[in-house]
Amino acid sequence: MADQHNPQADGGDPPAAQSAPSAPPLPELLAPVLALAQEAAERILEVYRDVFQVSEKADRSPVTAADLVSHEVLTRGLTRLTPAIPVLSEESAAVPYLERRQWPRLWLVDPLDGTREFIKRNDEFSINIALVENQRAVFGLILMPVGGVCYYAWAGGGAYKLVPGQAAQPIHTRRIGPQQPVRIAGSRSYRGRPLQTYLEYLGRHDYLAVGSALKSCLVAEGKADLYPRFGPTAEWDTAAAQIILEEAGGHLTDTFMRPLRYNARPTLINPDFFAFGDSSRDWSQYLPRRKPHF
Repeated sequence: MADQHNPQADGGDPPAAQSAPSAPPLPELLAPVLALAQEAAERILEVYRDVFQVSEKADRSPVTAADLVSHEVLTRGLTRLTPAIPVLSEESAAVPYLERRQWPRLWLVDPLDGTREFIKRNDEFSINIALVENQRAVFGLILMPVGGVCYYAWAGGGAYKLVPGQAAQPIHTRRIGPQQPVRIAGSRSYRGRPLQTYLEYLGRHDYLAVGSALKSCLVAEGKADLYPRFGPTAEWDTAAAQIILEEAGGHLTDTFMRPLRYNARPTLINPDFFAFGDSSRDWSQYLPRRKPHF
């Protein structure tokens, strides 16, 4: 199980004393960041439609040419867009915490979220881009290369879904009715015993297996209620999803119901978390260690 303690305990408060590097106002980021994501998506699909090789990184996770070419497009483009704001991508070289803890702003990028789904060719992979300011995601964009559907949000601006050829539509989480089963969005590639036990304690539910950040997006648009994750993920997996969820009326928290924070600890691995839409329920009550006794 991933580290469960308070993210601020290791990293302390964000470096508020420093002035954040300048960036365009958040709404003005949408058009150039979307264009970058679409360019990266085109490059990903060039690999996807051909024969490709799969390599293994040091942590034994898979990587393909599509991950790398998307990384190059996005890091180069974001650096050009906001030269003073560092870019931290899944495929970047490691940056020491003593250096990055001084960054009041940074881009967190997953150039290809769902590499396993990409390898399986089931179309459920995404590009995740988030702007983090003082340990909180303030702008997020998630693009599905296959089909081109995009979810985006910025702090105070609401959350939206953009389908190619249509106008962007605001999205909202849903409140669960008293007789409705909980709609669970869960991983296709990771479904271990902790999740099975949690779902047993949760009770009646419907399970929708989907890949990549699409799970959180389904919660944000009210098609799912909860994405519980018990297992390793990284900060670039969740930052964009968190601001989209929050602006849609939901939350992304650790299992103590505290919002996730970014670039706040030496590790970039997230704790176990819940992505949920209906905050009237304490989703931590179904954890085995907190199972109520009757």
